[in-house]
Amino acid sequence: MREVDEEGFAVRPNKSAQKREMAAIRKLVVSLLECGEGEWARMGLDADLQEGLRLARGMKASGARNRQIKFLVRRLQQNGLEAARAWMERRDLLQAEERRRFHQVERWRDRLVEEGDSALGEFLDAHPGADRQRLRALVRAARKELREQKRTGAGRKLFRLLREISSDGAGSATLKG
Repeated sequence: MREVDEEGFAVRPNKSAQKREMAAIRKLVVSLLECGEGEWARMGLDADLQEGLRLARGMKASGARNRQIKFLVRRLQQNGLEAARAWMERRDLLQAEERRRFHQVERWRDRLVEEGDSALGEFLDAHPGADRQRLRALVRAARKELREQKRTGAGRKLFRLLREISSDGAGSATLKG
């Protein structure tokens, strides 16, 4: 028996919405192809789906690969769609947070090199456990590197130290300006 609305007309699924959903699942499958096999197992994808992903990953862009992806879309709809979606959303959030931290460390490095001791004081206030002498030495070396336009690696060393300090959770501060 058909489902009908208040006026007696047959209710059919919205085809545009179905196409958007299929496109989203296809995009998810393509994203899964970029993940490692270990991630597939941690997502809880069944062995057949993992084998299909392995097969599609090895194919060049062609009609056969597109058919394999369509097959994987149907398989994912039957089993594991929500788990895969949740995993990828969580993964995207973690990657976005990591990018945010990376850019924050870059901004601190640039600010320390440009402003020197005034920015260093702010950084040390925000990260009280940081090694003051080592930081000051690396800031000076990075400033000298910039001034003399010689690549000595001091800026890179400063960045690594700042990233280490920031990831230790010795304090967190957002960059002003």
